[in-house]
Amino acid sequence: MRKLLLSGLALCAAVFAAGAANFGQAEAEQPSVYTQPAPQWSEEALPGVPAHALPPQGECRIWYDELPVHAQPARMECEHANWLAQRWGGRVISVNETGAVELARYEGRNDFRGVPSEALPRRGYCRAWIDGASLADQPEQSDCRVARRIATERGGRVLFMPL
Repeated sequence: MRKLLLSGLALCAAVFAAGAANFGQAEAEQPSVYTQPAPQWSEEALPGVPAHALPPQGECRIWYDELPVHAQPARMECEHANWLAQRWGGRVISVNETGAVELARYEGRNDFRGVPSEALPRRGYCRAWIDGASLADQPEQSDCRVARRIATERGGRVLFMPL
């Protein structure tokens, strides 16, 4: 029984060693994988949108012309971006094989004109904005239901920052 066990172990070791030796050889014989270089676009791929702010291919981003680059909503699935933009406005931008594209432009409730970027609500929140009130007198960010109530009572508008 002991001889059988030792011969079985020796056979396993030989097979393992042969496989390990052939592994490096097979890897070297495989053709190299061709990877397509990343497309190069001009400094401004779409009007008002710098190339570095474009979403990766297959994703979208809502773009608001009134906001600086650092304050734009994050990239997201295109279906979600279209759904949000239909309700809140903005341009839905994406990248395909030919370059940067604007998939849609919607007029919506978001109006960021005159709002400093540091006063924008964080992603997923709303803020009532009262034109003519100082920054210190503006209501704090909140959920959208509360912001809508405050904006209605005080004659303002609701700002929403998509996730």
